[in-house]
Amino acid sequence: MQFVHALIIALLTWLVATAFPMWLRWSMYFGAPLVSGLINGLLLGDLTYGLQCGGTIMMAYIGLVAIGGSLPSDLSLAGYLGVYMTMASNADPSVGLPIAVSLGFLGILCSNAKMSLNPIWVHKADKYAAEGNTKGVIAMNLFGSQVVPFITYFIPAFLCVLLGAPFMEKMLAIVPAQVISILKLIGSMIPALGLAMLMNMMNKKSTIPFFLMGFVLAAYLKLDIIALAILGAAFGILHLLYTSGRREQENV
Repeated sequence: MQFVHALIIALLTWLVATAFPMWLRWSMYFGAPLVSGLINGLLLGDLTYGLQCGGTIMMAYIGLVAIGGSLPSDLSLAGYLGVYMTMASNADPSVGLPIAVSLGFLGILCSNAKMSLNPIWVHKADKYAAEGNTKGVIAMNLFGSQVVPFITYFIPAFLCVLLGAPFMEKMLAIVPAQVISILKLIGSMIPALGLAMLMNMMNKKSTIPFFLMGFVLAAYLKLDIIALAILGAAFGILHLLYTSGRREQENV
């Protein structure tokens, strides 16, 4: 069973990081901790614990924005492997935050390696294109471009999961209790950073009214998260309808 878990997590980490189409990556990559919380919860038979770990880790990345393809952290490793390793070690969800953030930084190295080495296949594809070899161009784009990501994402994730909970428990047992306390403290601070990033992104005239309405609904009317999500979707649809009508009038 451990082999199956390792295979699923490693495949997800690898495919989400590199091979999924962009429309699917918006949910599977940028929401990786939440998706991973669900998947790992089902795999390990504790859905509540999985969602707690995923939701806690997601707090650190809730305001993450990709600018020009540059990311401050890699969500595939932080999400899929971070949640699994937290659950495998049976640690508190807050301890999972430093684990996931560290993996996210490690993932940046994997991403840089991919972008630095993949031009090899681009040049080969150019060569095949000049020769009129369509199959060669397709092979370089579909398969050649996945060689480096397979080595940097799939293999490390597979080995980490395959070594399993005993390995993680031994690792945590070596760590002094003071260090664990520090990790928990850092973990409780990181969500504040994520929310600050989100606030910075929402600091626009067009979005501040939505923030104020959400604050009133949550803080004063005490609505739960489901009601807030439904109202948020309704406000978003109304915003699109009104702004699209105004743009059409401006174009006439």
